Amino acid sequence: IIIMATDGLFDNVDIDDIASIALKWELDNEFIDNGGIDTRRRRWESGSSLTDISAQCIPTLAEMLCQKARENSLDNTVDSPFALLAKENDIMWSGGMPDDCTVVAMHVVGKPANLNDV
Repeated sequence: IIIMATDGLFDNVDIDDIASIALKWELDNEFIDNGGIDTRRRRWESGSSLTDISAQCIPTLAEMLCQKARENSLDNTVDSPFALLAKENDIMWSGGMPDDCTVVAMHVVGKPANLNDV
C-alpha cells in the first residue's frame, strides 16, 4: 500500500495508526489473512491478483484515513504528532491540528487483472 497525503493526515494520525488502519483494510477486504501474506503469495502464483476488487475498494482506505485525521484534529485529548512536535519545541499544544486533509491511497497488487479476479 502506498499512501500520499497532505499534512492534515500526518499532523493528526501517528504513522503506527496509519499502518494499523491499512492492515485492517487489507484484512477486511481479504487481501491478506490473519496478518500474513501467504494467501496473497499463493493467489499471485495461481494468477489471481484481485486487481479489480482492489481498484473498487481502495477509495475506502483513503476515506478511513481522512476520517481518522478529522476525528483526531477535533479531539483535544489526543497527543497528535503535531502536538508532540510542538511540545518538543516548547510550544504547549494539546490535541489535534485542524487542517484540510487529502489522501491518495494505492494498492499494489503485483499482477494485472485476470478473468479469474471477477
